[in-house]
Amino acid sequence: MHNDTTRTTKLRDSRDDRPRRRVLGLAMLLLTLGAGYATAQRGVVDAVAALADEGDAEVEEIMQRPTIAQIMAQIDEVAARHHVPPRLVAAVIAVESEFNPRAVSRRGARGLMQLMPATAANLDVEDSFDTRKNIEGGVRHLRVLMDRYHNDLPLVLAAYNAGDTAVINYRGVPPYRETRQYVVRVLRRFDREAARAAAQRIYGSGPAVRRGASYPRTRLAVIQIYGPAPVEFESTNETTAVVTAPPSPLPLRAQGP
Repeated sequence: MHNDTTRTTKLRDSRDDRPRRRVLGLAMLLLTLGAGYATAQRGVVDAVAALADEGDAEVEEIMQRPTIAQIMAQIDEVAARHHVPPRLVAAVIAVESEFNPRAVSRRGARGLMQLMPATAANLDVEDSFDTRKNIEGGVRHLRVLMDRYHNDLPLVLAAYNAGDTAVINYRGVPPYRETRQYVVRVLRRFDREAARAAAQRIYGSGPAVRRGASYPRTRLAVIQIYGPAPVEFESTNETTAVVTAPPSPLPLRAQGP
């Protein structure tokens, strides 16, 4: 009888403790969830603050960027000093970077005129993101190529895009799709007649020739903007190319703005 009374008392006590244990468990759950929520909120706040800081920095950077009018003024000044048509420089910049001084290509070219690090180092350009320094280096590079290829703009632009080695190896505009399109795109912004002549020179007047097919003998007129008289570039299937000069100089055509 005494044992039955004890068991009944313990059972009653345990039943009386159930609500209290449930309340304690609920309180612990709330504390755990509250702590997790507070931690998550702090993380969200920190992330928002970081994004805000990045946004402020980006806005400040955009505000500090020169306008297109300011870039054009720098182009005029640098191009005149190096005797390069400003319109040609602007066309190169439009195709290369769309006038974005912070542009970076997948290959690592930087700035308005997309100077590769090695090219920038050779031109003594320390900061390719500095608009004036980038334009100075790019225009000097164009001037060297124009002297080297006697102002033959398709070759100049092909060398600017694909490098001297490719132009020398192929004795003309390399058969790279990107380079061919680049030459025509730049010339279209500079001089539409020059662009049409370059397209005909690169692709020919007939249907497109597949890679690996033989190319017939053609005589290709050099597009020239100033300097010595035009020359003719003779392209053949053989491994040599002949460059001949006409007996008398031809009048030069002035380029418009």
